Amino acid sequence: ALQMINNAMNFLGVRYRGGGTTTSGMDCSGMVTAVFNIFGLKLPRSSHEMARIGEKIDKSQVKKGDLVFFRTNGRSTINHVGMVVEVTGDEIKFIHSSTQKGVIISSTKEPYYQRTFAQANRVLL
Repeated sequence: ALQMINNAMNFLGVRYRGGGTTTSGMDCSGMVTAVFNIFGLKLPRSSHEMARIGEKIDKSQVKKGDLVFFRTNGRSTINHVGMVVEVTGDEIKFIHSSTQKGVIISSTKEPYYQRTFAQANRVLL
């Protein structure tokens, strides 16, 4: 998990590009896919499909390397994913590609992500 996080950190600052999976631009699931690909692990390409793999876990059990999913489009469909980089008490920090800022680290304590949090999955054993 730590190696994956370190690789994800290399993408910090990469601009957002819908459907992108490279350092010239990536979307949220593209970033997660790119990190997993470095380790030869294949994931579905969309955050919606990714949410169906691995083990769904309680927010209180989240660890580094787990994936966190959000519903940011106001509908019931999961459409955003990030990778957990740090857990401090009940705060989860995750790396993801945001449409405005590209690849950044955010927190589930931010009102927007508190409101749109959907689930957490463990795909790494």
